[in-house]
Amino acid sequence: MTFSECLAMYMNKVSCNAVELSAAAGIAPSTVSRYLNASVTPGEKTLLKLAKALSGLSRKHGTALSEEEIFRALTESASGIEIDYAYCVRNLKRLLSVLNVTNHELARSLSYDPSYISRILSGSRKPANLPRFISSLSVYLADRYFDTPYEASISELTGNHEKPQNANALAIIIQSWLGQAAEDTPPQIARFLEKLDSFDLNEFMASIHFEDMKVPTLPFQLPTTRFYRGITEMMQAELDFLKSATLSKSKEDIILYSDMPMEKMSKNPDFPKKVMFGMAMLIRKGLHLQNIHDVHRPIAEMLLGLEGWIPMYMTGQVSPYYLKEQTNHTFLHFIRSAGTVAIAGEGIFGKQENGRYVLTRNKDDVAYYRTRAEDLLHRALPLMQIYREEQKKAFQRKIAALLEEGESYRRISNAPALFTMSSDLLTAILKRNAVQEESAKAILSYHRQGKAWAREKLQDTAYRLELPEMTPEELERNPVRLPVSELFPDTDIRYTENEYVQHIKETEEFACDHPLFSLSRDPHAVFRNIDITICPGKYVLVSKSNPPTIHFLIYHPKMVEAFEQFVPPIIEEP
Repeated sequence: MTFSECLAMYMNKVSCNAVELSAAAGIAPSTVSRYLNASVTPGEKTLLKLAKALSGLSRKHGTALSEEEIFRALTESASGIEIDYAYCVRNLKRLLSVLNVTNHELARSLSYDPSYISRILSGSRKPANLPRFISSLSVYLADRYFDTPYEASISELTGNHEKPQNANALAIIIQSWLGQAAEDTPPQIARFLEKLDSFDLNEFMASIHFEDMKVPTLPFQLPTTRFYRGITEMMQAELDFLKSATLSKSKEDIILYSDMPMEKMSKNPDFPKKVMFGMAMLIRKGLHLQNIHDVHRPIAEMLLGLEGWIPMYMTGQVSPYYLKEQTNHTFLHFIRSAGTVAIAGEGIFGKQENGRYVLTRNKDDVAYYRTRAEDLLHRALPLMQIYREEQKKAFQRKIAALLEEGESYRRISNAPALFTMSSDLLTAILKRNAVQEESAKAILSYHRQGKAWAREKLQDTAYRLELPEMTPEELERNPVRLPVSELFPDTDIRYTENEYVQHIKETEEFACDHPLFSLSRDPHAVFRNIDITICPGKYVLVSKSNPPTIHFLIYHPKMVEAFEQFVPPIIEEP
């Protein structure tokens, strides 16, 4: 509805003409006429006068319309912005998530109470002046993120891939997109999970001939200090560092950090492969890598970086960290520290090619950069904790403690929870799979503990289990594993079709007896080799069930939130 149409509608409701309205609002009759013929649109102060006048006239005619209601309607129509509020909230939440903007930060910038922002994002409250709120929000985000790494994320989300000329142009793009219907695209976390689900460490190691790798011992000649300028030389600098660290006799940990944009370097398809091969050589040498991720990148870019590290994580020789403080968007930093070699770099965002890297084997310089890297690591927090079979006892203690803290749980899996299974069915499955006596005892003990936890905890704790609906053909083609990955089983224990169907039936019966336990089924099997347990606002556990079993315990708020919003994508069978 246009402003002229909205104004005419309210004048009709209160039964007044242009002369009466102009007198009540203190506005010239000719000005009201221009509003009605759409030749001009009023500003906020005039809108307030019109709303007050129309509300007063309505009381005279016995209709008693709210001044706030009239003002909101007139303002929305005067803005020229067509807004569907449901889509607006949905898009706003996606945008703030991508840009890492917190409710408190947004409230402070727009001079709102944080609780008010929370109610807007939950959909329980609508701003009195929605167009003004959207306009102010768009201007704030555009001013903050124009010509920064996050501008690319805004372009990707809004579908506008032309570079805006200035912050004002970016604000217009954001403002118009917020009210549009959003496409039902899977969250960015889906691609990361799909990569993890399909990844097989044994196949990867075989493909790169990891066991046959020979750590070179021939000298690699570089000057004591060398400078590198421009993107091409920067890429060579990193490869030279990896070669030097591999050839070094030092067994010290490697410390890595970079907030350099990855886009330009990733355009060279061979560079990421060479870097990962170099990292594999360091791991083959037996070194441990302490990798500090830049999580203040757009989450899509952050997850893209994490995807590349999946093979390294699964070796157990890489520890991921992050810095809680947000680095600025102007100055770029790069540091790699090994026992006898270091590399450091710097640049300016948008002019990365004018930056410079320095690689040094000078003893004093290496010691300086080592101290700097260790100081940085001291400020870092674990991005995730990674547990392999070697950390089995520590992992089980950690999970036992976490299961006492949660107030609700969501689990996405192919198999029902073990605590919903009868002892008779479990015993039969173990016997048919010829599980060794010691392993069988451990699984049965784990089963009893799970049942005891469920009896006590599910009295006041919600537990939502999401399972696929699988046809007999799917079960035959891809038999489901027994959900015992927390025990790091040494054999692959699978259901038969009848056993799986029986467990589903027992789970449905369990749900009937436990009101806070819910079971939902989806006709599409998404993941076959990972289970996801989400404790909202606290942590996410991603368990890789195919050998070698490995668990990723994630605490980082942005990643936890991404998992909470995750809706499994539909994957059609070929």
